[in-house]
Amino acid sequence: MVRETEDARDERKRRFISALKEKRCCDLINPLARKIKSYQEGNIPAEEVFKTASYVARESREIETLFKKRPDVILAGIAMEENLYITEIGEISVKVRKGDVTVVFTDAIVNPASPDGTMSAGLAGAIKKAGGADIEKEALSKAPVAGGNAVATGTGTLPNCYILHAPTVDEPGGRSSYDHVKAAVTAALKLAEELEIESIAIPGMGTGTGGVSPADSAKAIITGIKSHEVKRVSDITLIDRTDEMVGAFTKTLEQYDEECE
Repeated sequence: MVRETEDARDERKRRFISALKEKRCCDLINPLARKIKSYQEGNIPAEEVFKTASYVARESREIETLFKKRPDVILAGIAMEENLYITEIGEISVKVRKGDVTVVFTDAIVNPASPDGTMSAGLAGAIKKAGGADIEKEALSKAPVAGGNAVATGTGTLPNCYILHAPTVDEPGGRSSYDHVKAAVTAALKLAEELEIESIAIPGMGTGTGGVSPADSAKAIITGIKSHEVKRVSDITLIDRTDEMVGAFTKTLEQYDEECE
């Protein structure tokens, strides 16, 4: 494996921040565009458009101010804004965020994979949709992957270097468990060390068709992190779109910190 150069990392940051700026601008402008269309069709008064336009003008100034800053400052600000809980497990900084694992700046993200490499549903499907079909093609070429193992693929258009595919079930569409999730996390972290990866984003695992509760998933993931022998991994983001999973991550880490006091 060829380690990422500083220039390559800086370029990856630039692309990530450019995409983030575009998304925030679209999120701000699209509602105004819909209001203008609705006004033109005679469905709302002009005052409704003016209100939205004023809001867009105010918020646009904040976007302009934010994205004039240096990339590292922008990323640090995002972390301060979005991190809901921060702690350390051994030598690893661990943080909790609510959000989409495909929109986070880390060296790698973990996919709770199907053993056959297919990425047709759930989080795997979301990763393929966000990053492109080439991700699945490469995953299929490395399948099957037995439980307790993981494989790495490229990330398509995602802002990461690798996707770590770690099965949480023994067969496609099967049931998962605490032990399956822990084994998947252990395998993903081991592979991360082999690839000299420093930062990883891990979503809730096994909680979809696998049937694992958010509480058990969080405990299994954090137990896997606790038992990991660190060489290079230094930063882990636990991220999920659901309040229940984010709450389970936070509660489990709070319990861990209490036990360490």
